[in-house]
Amino acid sequence: MNPRIVALITPFFDAGTPGGGVLYSVDVVREWLRRGRRVHVLTSTRPRELADLRAPVARGDLKLHFVASAEHVRFTHVPFGDVYDAARRELDATEPDVIHVHNTQGMLSAVRAALDAAAAPTILTALDFGLICLNHCLVDGTPDPCSGPESPGKCRRCLARGGLRGVPGLAARLMPSVLTRRIWPRYVRLEHYKTADQCLDLMRSILRDLDGIVAPSPSLARKLIEYGAPPERVHEVLYGVAPEKVVRPPKTHSARVRLAFLGGTDPIKGLAVLLEAARRLPEDLSLDILALGGAALAGVLARADARAARYIRAVPARFGRELGKAHAEFDAVLVPSQCHENSPFVILESFANGTPVIASDQPGIRHLVWEGRNGWLVRADCPQAWAEVLSRAARNPEQLRAMRQSTHFDRTTADFVDDLQEIEAAIRRARALGKCVRQVDTSRLVSAALA
Repeated sequence: MNPRIVALITPFFDAGTPGGGVLYSVDVVREWLRRGRRVHVLTSTRPRELADLRAPVARGDLKLHFVASAEHVRFTHVPFGDVYDAARRELDATEPDVIHVHNTQGMLSAVRAALDAAAAPTILTALDFGLICLNHCLVDGTPDPCSGPESPGKCRRCLARGGLRGVPGLAARLMPSVLTRRIWPRYVRLEHYKTADQCLDLMRSILRDLDGIVAPSPSLARKLIEYGAPPERVHEVLYGVAPEKVVRPPKTHSARVRLAFLGGTDPIKGLAVLLEAARRLPEDLSLDILALGGAALAGVLARADARAARYIRAVPARFGRELGKAHAEFDAVLVPSQCHENSPFVILESFANGTPVIASDQPGIRHLVWEGRNGWLVRADCPQAWAEVLSRAARNPEQLRAMRQSTHFDRTTADFVDDLQEIEAAIRRARALGKCVRQVDTSRLVSAALA
């Protein structure tokens, strides 16, 4: 039986946001709707833009259920009884054939409710490391990527880097809630110090009980299994790119090499490393680095060192098909990520539009970037290494531009949903037979899509 009613759990369902993972949920829902499914989204009360999805909402094919508040989302892993109860009520009323989970931020209690209802298979597409890391991205404020939550005590040390260093454990536990706030790393807050054990217990119970977990990168698949996910339930399935985002425009010719940065101002996206690298460049390079973003990014660049400002300038952000068209201007896209990544959408969409990528040599990236064929890899936390590769690009543009013809990504959102349906069917067969689900073999996907 092909499921007709789908429940999706995510706090950030928004067709107007620049966030790759959020927009991916919207792309997947669009594909479900095209296939005649009715979709119920369990989400938060955060403001959102539905754009073209207003029509299916009006028809009743798409319905939003507000089971969490913006305040719940602010405390990303804390168990919330009211979120659990609200999600359980909505799931009991809608009786979905299958439940999918995308972003878990502030919604872990809703996922726990879905698993406890046990009526429909529950499948997580792991957009990040949120089930094994309080920071969602395995960083702890140091240059070295974190290996994962080996113990609650280790997560407490990570929290100490964010604002509790030197504070005795008892004093930290007694801090009033007024001091709970966003700290570095970006998702961890002081509140987590008091609830770390509860948060980790909830994360582990969900990781253990999910019927299926979709890991879009090999490194994430390995980490999930390492920290408790049943291996037979982890399926390595690569994302796809929505066809409307693929223009593959003819490249315009320029005397200057033009590189694009699409990562925003969050420290894990590596803007600081890029600025320091640009500051170290000689003055005579024919190089422009276009930083696409909003007011926050423009503000950071306005305060940048004058030597970096010679090469980096802010330009308005573009999204969807408009970004696809903008690839005509780019010789390469820069992805200087400072954290574990997970097959970043920015890389896949760049490849789909024929643009090579210069990226950090990080887990979750290196399986996509084939050195000299569709891009170059650079040591993540080393501004000097980035300065050298930027200089190489400017002085040898023919090396960069020669990769355009071999830069491809041909996998679509529809291909991704086809694989989801295969996993759904495997889970239903296993449930009917009382057996464990067998892994869906998708090892061919990366090579096929990039070839």
